[in-house]
Amino acid sequence: MRKYIFVLIVIIISSCKNSNKVEVAGKKVVKKELKPFFDSDKIDHYYLNFSDHDFSKLIRKDINTEKETEFITLFVHHFPDTIPKENFEKILLKHNYKKSDLTIKQQKDIQNVFSEKDSSPDAYASCAAEYRDIFIFKKKEKTVGIAKICFKCGRFQITGSKLDTSGFGLWSELDRLKNIVRPNSKT
Repeated sequence: MRKYIFVLIVIIISSCKNSNKVEVAGKKVVKKELKPFFDSDKIDHYYLNFSDHDFSKLIRKDINTEKETEFITLFVHHFPDTIPKENFEKILLKHNYKKSDLTIKQQKDIQNVFSEKDSSPDAYASCAAEYRDIFIFKKKEKTVGIAKICFKCGRFQITGSKLDTSGFGLWSELDRLKNIVRPNSKT
């Protein structure tokens, strides 16, 4: 009797293992190719080290200069909403943004982050954006896209992409992006 029970258990276990194999073998794992938001051959990253205290002082002023108003528009608002005809990098430098030296690997990693996704962000920011990080995507030295990122609250602005960028902005990809351009930063 024990012999038959043992044989029956072996048959059941082996049939379960085989059914799993059939299911796994029947599934196709297709890795979706991620389409980048921009057809670019170079990415420039600009960063601004600007304290919350200094920004508070600036926006509490009764009257701002033209340069200060331009800065506020750049730092917290959706400027630019199109690719500027003038040299956008000159505007960034005028407002003390610093250009990072990105390696080819960093640029490829950044390009992978700025690509189509099947997911959408599950949480939305409730704070005002502070766009300290700005990425400029270029093709043959011509600006084809701009992405402004606030790592503090997760807000972003992507300008110039012909693809749907609404799936961008997951905290995991923002963390990955931050680790690429500012690996030792806490903010």
